[in-house]
Amino acid sequence: MSTNPDPAVRSAQKVVDVVSAQGVQYVFGVPGAKIDAVYDALLDGGPQLVVCRHEQNAAFIAGAIGRLTGTPGVVLVTSGPGTTNLVTGLLTANTEQDPVVALCGAVGRKDRLKRTHQSMDAAALLRTVTKFTGEVNDPDNVAEAVVAAFRAAVGEPRGAAAVVLPLDVLTASTTAGITGPTPIPPLASAPAQAVRHAGELIRNAHRPALLVGIRGADPASTQALRALVAATGLPVVETFQGAGVISRALEDNFLGRVGLFRNQPGDVILAHADALITVGYDAVEYDPVLWNNNAERTIVHLDAVPADIDNHYQPTVELLGAVAASLTALTTELAGLALTDGYRDEIARQRKALRDIDIAECAHVPDGPGLNPVAVVLALRDELDDEATIACDVGSVYIFMARHFRVYEPRRLLFSNGQQTLGVALPWAIAACLARPATPVVSVSGDGGFLFSAQELETATRLGLNFTHIIFRDNGYDMVGFQEVLKYGRKSGVQLGDYDVVSYAAAFGARGYRVKTLDEFRTTLRQALAEDGPSLIDVPVDYHRNTELAAHLHDDAFE
Repeated sequence: MSTNPDPAVRSAQKVVDVVSAQGVQYVFGVPGAKIDAVYDALLDGGPQLVVCRHEQNAAFIAGAIGRLTGTPGVVLVTSGPGTTNLVTGLLTANTEQDPVVALCGAVGRKDRLKRTHQSMDAAALLRTVTKFTGEVNDPDNVAEAVVAAFRAAVGEPRGAAAVVLPLDVLTASTTAGITGPTPIPPLASAPAQAVRHAGELIRNAHRPALLVGIRGADPASTQALRALVAATGLPVVETFQGAGVISRALEDNFLGRVGLFRNQPGDVILAHADALITVGYDAVEYDPVLWNNNAERTIVHLDAVPADIDNHYQPTVELLGAVAASLTALTTELAGLALTDGYRDEIARQRKALRDIDIAECAHVPDGPGLNPVAVVLALRDELDDEATIACDVGSVYIFMARHFRVYEPRRLLFSNGQQTLGVALPWAIAACLARPATPVVSVSGDGGFLFSAQELETATRLGLNFTHIIFRDNGYDMVGFQEVLKYGRKSGVQLGDYDVVSYAAAFGARGYRVKTLDEFRTTLRQALAEDGPSLIDVPVDYHRNTELAAHLHDDAFE
């Protein structure tokens, strides 16, 4: 890192220099007059520019890039509505802890407080949906502000950061710049004394268990977690964001995911654990009030972030430090741990219950023309290998994917469960294709969620990306509808019209299919996965049993 002594250049070039130095490969955005100086600078070098069809989708793609690679995704937009269109995408990334940096154009400084074209207090708005927002008022500060945004985005808990860049600042000259990478140094393990205390608590417990969340799902933490589980035999329950932390080799230790349904096997294990080790768990994933009715029970909070204390989450000991390093230290401390025969038997019973759920639900025969959504989910699972990335939208499809779709590598099954944002699936699939080329990519959504971001199909075909998007069709907002039935005995505002997915796909240069049977779905899916370019598969599903399933939902799971 050094101060640039070279001749003066536009500060827009300094923006590109900093972004390049951070290892960013792509910039996503929609151009406009107040930010075009940076677009112009990108012509001379730097990350690949990907022009999107809507700023919200650009933010979704950038968020997924951050989640999948660990390097912040970057979104580049103009002033006024160009910036305001980012809000949902940045809010989602900030809540889901996906590192993103938003670079937002603004009117010149002299017009900042005037009622003029696209003038607004952009920084005030952005601060409500980011963990850091800076507004630059001098060209010599541009590089500093962009670096600060990157460091904020990757600092734990990770999230969204933004920089507001007035037009006259971007076009002004400066010699001040920061030319090198600026990583945040890694943390060490939790203190040895705290690790020893945690080890004693776990050894003295009769039914210890692990709840693994969002900050336990990075590659290093996953590797360390697997070593701990292999050495101890501890049962593991995943949050949605922790999906995939348990490998095939450790399948017998996997007790499912929690976050939606009462009395799932994972919930049973959590309810009866007398020592619970939460690994990288964040309350936004699964509110403690929903799973912990005993604030006095032993909880070991192992994380890079201090616990959020509330009436239902009061850890006995906090192991604060790098998650991977702390897990490794705890593994050493627990060497020789042996679970009791009775507890192992209970784990085996809950494992069987987990398998039985798939079998029972898959066997259900729908009354109408739609397919059993569980059968579709399990058929999809059968056709994909462990390298596949599956992006799941919100809606009733989210319930079935969370409950039944097993993955064996972290950050391969992607959910939005912090904000439960509709429309993320297809943009996330675009990000997965860019971050993980030559691996299978599938996105799934309902017919409602698909049209929230379907225009980015043009972006996907323009980039030559290969993925399959599956639409679970019922022509309605079912996840809202079945809750209305439970509350009021009837539905309101949830019915949607049909549309022709095959023609829609063709209009954007993609392939489209509409299937009617499960066998036809399997055959079409194999074909779609093998062909070049994006493919859409329209699958009719029967959701009429969702009100029965909702009897097992937490009352405020979707509030």
